[in-house]
Amino acid sequence: MVLTVVLTLFLSVLFGACSPKKNTAASRNYQAFITRYNIYYNGDTHFRETLADMESKYEDDYSRQVFMHPVEAKSDPLLPQPSGNFDRSIEKAQKAIQLRSIKKRPKKKSGKSSDPKYKDWMKREEYNPFLHNAWMMMGRSQYYNGDFLGAASTFFYISRHFKWLPATVVESKLMQALSYVSLDWLFEAENIITRIKPEELTTKRLRELYNFVYADFHLRSQDYEAALPYLSAAAKEASGAQKTRLNFLLGQVYSRLGQKEQAYKAFKDAGSSSSAPYRTKFNARIKQSEVFTGADISSEVKALRRMTRYDRNKDYLDQIYYAIGNLYLSRGDTVKAIENYVLANEKSTRNGIDKAMNQLTLGNLYFIRHD
Repeated sequence: MVLTVVLTLFLSVLFGACSPKKNTAASRNYQAFITRYNIYYNGDTHFRETLADMESKYEDDYSRQVFMHPVEAKSDPLLPQPSGNFDRSIEKAQKAIQLRSIKKRPKKKSGKSSDPKYKDWMKREEYNPFLHNAWMMMGRSQYYNGDFLGAASTFFYISRHFKWLPATVVESKLMQALSYVSLDWLFEAENIITRIKPEELTTKRLRELYNFVYADFHLRSQDYEAALPYLSAAAKEASGAQKTRLNFLLGQVYSRLGQKEQAYKAFKDAGSSSSAPYRTKFNARIKQSEVFTGADISSEVKALRRMTRYDRNKDYLDQIYYAIGNLYLSRGDTVKAIENYVLANEKSTRNGIDKAMNQLTLGNLYFIRHD
């Protein structure tokens, strides 16, 4: 009984000394520990799992330029929306900020008033050494929830209130710019990105994020030539579903710029990923045929005709025959091209944009032939 009372008193004194209302080395370390392992960990785990699902399960629309990330579809509610809700991570971040923030300044030390570092230390607005991670998790979660304006506001706050953490400030600025890009506020995004100096990109994470943001900015600005080096770097640095997605987008950009050989390779990279779903592999293969530059198309035609034999392609026969028709048309063989466009029309089962494109191309050929 006595031991229990003594232990209770000891713990009360210990926790009182480590209260966020106090600012000592012990309280700072204790609050950082609790923040990291009792609150942040669960929110971060949920964030990572939800983000991985969003990236891997989203079905990109290959009839248009794909997004750099599925979350960008949330800027247009008419488009297919990605799965994933990050509210739980936001709640964990808010809880950490509300309960574990240390605002009280530490006791002044005599003889330190002229020390610049000590002056900066005393001017801080937050003394929990881990809490900036909770703020960053909240901003990221808002962004991937599609709350781009809320995310931009959070990242702006971080860049202003955690100035003693330069890498965190740069990351928050890049994420603020990315939020503006997703809102199509390109002028505001450019104002931020252009002010970030190369020497500020001190980590691999920052360099990768910089490439991603700048690629997205240039693509939204329709400056495809400027986007290429950043998009190429982002594709090399990505992994999993994102690597496949960015390689496919890279192929589309190269194709748009008339750089067919590079486009062929990028589409091949997108389709050869072991983790890519069959739907992606199929569309990447079709896109390869569209940018084929070889003089002899017979090998491409044979490869596409083999695809018509697979049962899993029975709903995509129109795309295959359309691709074959395009190959013949690109070499001036309008007779063979029309034969395959007719087949594409006959085999279509979905009556979607692929059929419409085929009919438009076929109609143009008939018009030219006065047929």
